[in-house]
Amino acid sequence: MTRPRYAGAALLFASLLMALAPVLSQSIFPDLPSAAEKIDRFEDEIKAFESRDKRKPVKPGETLFVGSSTFRLWPNLEGEFQDLHAVNRAFGGATIDEINHYVNRIVIPYKPSRIVFYAGTNDLANGDSAKDVYHDFLEFERIVHKSLPNTKIYFVSVSPGPIRLSLQKQYDETNKLISAEAKRSHKFKFVDIRPVMYDSNGKLKKQLFGFDRLHMNKAGQDAWEPLIRSALTSDK
Repeated sequence: MTRPRYAGAALLFASLLMALAPVLSQSIFPDLPSAAEKIDRFEDEIKAFESRDKRKPVKPGETLFVGSSTFRLWPNLEGEFQDLHAVNRAFGGATIDEINHYVNRIVIPYKPSRIVFYAGTNDLANGDSAKDVYHDFLEFERIVHKSLPNTKIYFVSVSPGPIRLSLQKQYDETNKLISAEAKRSHKFKFVDIRPVMYDSNGKLKKQLFGFDRLHMNKAGQDAWEPLIRSALTSDK
């Protein structure tokens, strides 16, 4: 039987999709939790952290980075902040609710001296309001400081990727609420990374993002690093 003209091309395309599937699943899909998904959808990642901690326990007093895939997909985060004893425990495409669900397993046991927090963007993409994000983060702060009253918390301002620019107002309102609370309560610090994310015309710098137009590339991570570092080192 004569082989169809485009059978080879179709096979090649299917193979390419299969090869890219792990990359896509690690970048795009975890960031959009559906209503049907459970609070423990990232249980396997948390168990992997716990297994790693049994083999190599985290020393008390380290700088803990916790949050969603913006930190999770920062491949050399611990190396870039090695002098600050960074431990990266970001997971999946986490929402703040999910971080709060696991706080007693991947935050409190480490007894960190500082926590760098980046989450809330997936919450907004899933339909939560800025006030929802604000209250969920305050719950995180309450839980942490109940057990670790001397641990310093740094909330990194939320910033949309190009595919989420339609949510810009919600992002702005979230930052407004949380930055005002930081000034009022002095219970945590607000780290504003927005100045490096926009050009002189107020346009988001799309060159700081990868092919999925959601997560930052190396250039974006390099832009954030000095701002986070400055906040941590100026507050010793």
